[in-house]
Amino acid sequence: MLTTDCSKKVTQNLDDPWYRFSRIFSVLENLSLTVTKKNNWLELGCNQGQFVNLLIDKYDVKVTGVDNWDENLSSDFRGRYCQRDLEAELNIDEKFDFISALEVIEHITDTDRFISECWNHLNKGGYFVLSTPNINNLRNRILVPLGKYPNGLEYRNIIHHVRLYNVPCLKNHLMEHGFNIKVVWGVNFLPQRYLNYFVLRMISENLAILFPHNCGNIILICQK
Repeated sequence: MLTTDCSKKVTQNLDDPWYRFSRIFSVLENLSLTVTKKNNWLELGCNQGQFVNLLIDKYDVKVTGVDNWDENLSSDFRGRYCQRDLEAELNIDEKFDFISALEVIEHITDTDRFISECWNHLNKGGYFVLSTPNINNLRNRILVPLGKYPNGLEYRNIIHHVRLYNVPCLKNHLMEHGFNIKVVWGVNFLPQRYLNYFVLRMISENLAILFPHNCGNIILICQK
């Protein structure tokens, strides 16, 4: 039986990807990073501009979104849009203070090239913000010893998860390219269906900070 506090519903929409976006903002605030309209931000894999629009609303920052969709995007997209293949060179004649790639790197075949492109398009001192599935999440730590197939991995090309990281591998890969790791958090520790309850959400978020290695998805911020 849930306590009165636990049963109190959280009004925020916790459906993916909105909850992940709010966690990104929490990490930035935890690092005391100031984002202003003087900054510019590159959002890779921007889809229809969901995170782009939130960045503009929250920080009034200049945002460029990149994806491989036709340029006839939703009328709700409020940033600048560049149609690019993220597997190739970005070919954007600009450097940025922030670059984000949320749930993107697991779809990239040549991850070295992708990370190098991000490095080359960052200003010195700029920040690279990533989120990606964690192959060593708690669920897989149970499934794999039982002979089950790992969650998030694919043997067919359905959602194109061609690369899966754990925390040490992602940190080491980014450091090999010269990045300085600032913070690693988990997105959520408890299953997302429990996060509509305030107390369980707070427990999940604190455990995700302490034990990102066990979370389903991880957030990492590094600096050039």
